[in-house]
Formats: sequence, structure tokens, C-alpha cells
Amino acid sequence: MTPFWFDMSDLWIGTFFFGNYLALFCICIYILLRRPHNLGNIVLLVTAVVLFTLSTVLAVLNLILGSGEIDNLNIPFDHLEAAGNIIYGVNNIVADGLVIYRCYSIWEQNIYVVILPIILLVLTSVFGVDLRLPSSPFFALSFATNVLVTALTAGRIWWLYRQAHVYLKADVKRRYLSAIGITVESGVLYSATVLAYLILGAIPGAEIAQGPIFQMLTQVMGIAPTLIIVRVGLGVNVQTSSRDTSTDLEKGRSF
Repeated sequence: MTPFWFDMSDLWIGTFFFGNYLALFCICIYILLRRPHNLGNIVLLVTAVVLFTLSTVLAVLNLILGSGEIDNLNIPFDHLEAAGNIIYGVNNIVADGLVIYRCYSIWEQNIYVVILPIILLVLTSVFGVDLRLPSSPFFALSFATNVLVTALTAGRIWWLYRQAHVYLKADVKRRYLSAIGITVESGVLYSATVLAYLILGAIPGAEIAQGPIFQMLTQVMGIAPTLIIVRVGLGVNVQTSSRDTSTDLEKGRSF
């Protein structure tokens, strides 16, 4: 592939995923604005806006850098790339922080469950914002954080479901299974993309393909948690299901 078409592929992939993210973000905002204005929904709304804003800045930087490469423009490439890397690191803090908070809520505010994910997030953040450090540990730590939190969250929902599935109503069962599905799907979406980036970086001569994958990551990082926000905004959340489960368990024990 010539340098021209390689730069074009970077631009195309970045804008394609940003377009999908834009549509998802609009749906997310529409749903959240129609929900009650309580603290939980306000947190989700602010988080969604911050994630999308940072991802939009990254998309704009991608367009500027890509256009500069294609047209040989005299722009400060190093400074813009450094700014993009820092913004990416900050976006990662917000995205991972959201899924950790979600895990914390699912585990009924049990802080001990999320101690390790929080430590991993702190380490990831250090590698993400300090440009003097190598980037590979940043992506490896981010991958580990997402896999761990996804497993903890989905595992907790599955355990609650298995404990009470005999007494659950059909709609509550669907809510549990849907919550498990969206948790796993969102976690796999981002984790698989990070894993592909790391694998390409480890293969001699394949590092050049990391560019398009990175453009995917800049948007998938926001898409994955936004999917969770949309599903929570629609009312598909395990907290509601847990309340229903408690009622159904009490009824089951009375028989």
C-alpha cells in the first residue's frame, strides 16, 4: 500500500467509527434527557458528554494530521500527535472509570471488589499521560483492566441470576440476560481491539497496521461505555432487577 492510501485508510476508518459513535451518542442523549433528573442519570449524562467531546477532538486531530500528511502541509505534527496521545489517555481514564463505577454499583458498593481495578486504572493513567513512558504497558494495562472489570460485572449479574432464576418473572429474567449480554459485548468490543493492537505491535513488520487500529480505538473507547449508558438509560439494569429478585425470593421462600 502506498503512503497516500495508507493515510487515506487512517482517515476513512477514523471518520467511519466516529460517524457510528455520533449516531449512538445522539440516541444516548435523547434517552438520558427523557429520564428523571436524579444523580445517577446526571452522572451518566456528564460522562457520555465528556467521552464524546474527547473522542470528537481526537477525530478532528486525525483529520488534521491525515490531511497534513497527504497534502504535505507545514503543521506541528509532533505537538498535535502528543496532544492526541494525552487526550486519548484522559479519555481512557473516563471510560475505564465509568465501567469500574458500574462494577462497584453492581457489587452493591463493595469497595474491596474494585480495589485491583482501581490500582490498574491508576497505573494505566500514569502510562497514558506521561509521554516519556512506553505505550505498550498502557495498552496492556488497559486491556487487563477491561477484561477484569467485565468478568467481575458479568459474573456478579450471572451469580444473582443463578441464585434466583427459579423465582424470577419472565421479564426480570430477560433483564438479567440482557444486562449480562451488553456487559460482555461492550467489554469484548474494546478488549478485542486493544488485543489486536498489541498483537500487531509484537509481530515484526506488522507495526504499520497499528495506525488504523489506533484510529478504531479512539472511537471504540467511547462507543463501548456509551452502549452501557444507553442500556442503563433504557432501564435494563441489574439494580432494578435485584429489587425484583428480592421480592420474588421472599415470595419463593413463603411457599
